[in-house]
Amino acid sequence: MTPENARLARLRGGLAAVEVGARGLEGVARNTACTRLRAIIIAGLTPSEVIEKVFNETGDAMSPFAMTLSQAFERRMLGNGGSSLLTAYREKSLLSQIEVKIASVEDMAPGDSPVARARRVTETQRLLDLKLAGDPRAPNLILSPRMPLEIVGVSHPVELAYLIASDAEPAYRVGVIKSFADRGGKTDRADIRAACREAAVGTMALRQHIAGRGRAPEMAVDKVDLVLRAPGSFNPRLFAQMRAESELASLGRALATAPADLDEVERLLPAGGTLADPTMIERLPNNYRSACKEHCALWERCRTHALAAGQPIVLGDLAAEQLAAAGSITRALDLWNGRGRPPENEAEATLMMALREAGHVLDRIANG
Repeated sequence: MTPENARLARLRGGLAAVEVGARGLEGVARNTACTRLRAIIIAGLTPSEVIEKVFNETGDAMSPFAMTLSQAFERRMLGNGGSSLLTAYREKSLLSQIEVKIASVEDMAPGDSPVARARRVTETQRLLDLKLAGDPRAPNLILSPRMPLEIVGVSHPVELAYLIASDAEPAYRVGVIKSFADRGGKTDRADIRAACREAAVGTMALRQHIAGRGRAPEMAVDKVDLVLRAPGSFNPRLFAQMRAESELASLGRALATAPADLDEVERLLPAGGTLADPTMIERLPNNYRSACKEHCALWERCRTHALAAGQPIVLGDLAAEQLAAAGSITRALDLWNGRGRPPENEAEATLMMALREAGHVLDRIANG
């Protein structure tokens, strides 16, 4: 065991490390100010694992319908040798009629045993090296690849939907498959950004592999491919070569601070304190946001703490922004009602006037 692994094992306090995966790492970039979330992910745990193993509660789970839909759509895209995926690329003229080389890493090493998982990493690396060597046998599509991503000196395996490259391209792009429907301009942009960040995790792993082979990591471009579902059907809609520069940059910043984050977590915990102790989890600062429920199973506990502290964020993002000058709901109410100390600065004075004006408007609406 490396010193870094031993250090993280001590921090977990007997909890077994789990695969955080691309989705877990992507969640860190959504809320980089949350020390609690960063500590859990860096240690090799997930919020769901902490909820179940530390707090002995039932964690959030995707609805059975959504889970079934997601799994069925991904099977549709990757099944039958990836024929549906290949067709989508041909229809966009991104692969020619003779670019039909497809390799399924999962088929090469099926199963969930440690040996099978390790072999999937080896097979993925072998296929990546074929492309780097300019070998004409390099696949155009690599289905279900598995790559290591090193964080704080520890290798975190990342399993992706697929990698794509034409024969002429020197390196692969990462592709991600999402079962939510493409509704054009009405598609939730937050969902699109999250999907791109998830794919960007794979791009970072690709760049680490390329750098490890002595090549320029930028060969793995800051573009990703996204497959969504056509409304009312399982037909794919492919969005190829989407720019993911900002998503890659945000992930890079989040993961680059991991060593310092680990030092900070160890300073925050008392001697012998571990993440297996619920009081130690509660001790770590959180940064509750309305969007936390979309990616973190701890959101309800963090919201409870935010409510107890009177943080405006519990009223929503807009209220948090408008009440920022007060710092708390209690202080905002005092300004509104004229209780407690007078405004301490111009920002509080402006907020007080706005709250009182809104109160008068509400009173007129309610009482005529």
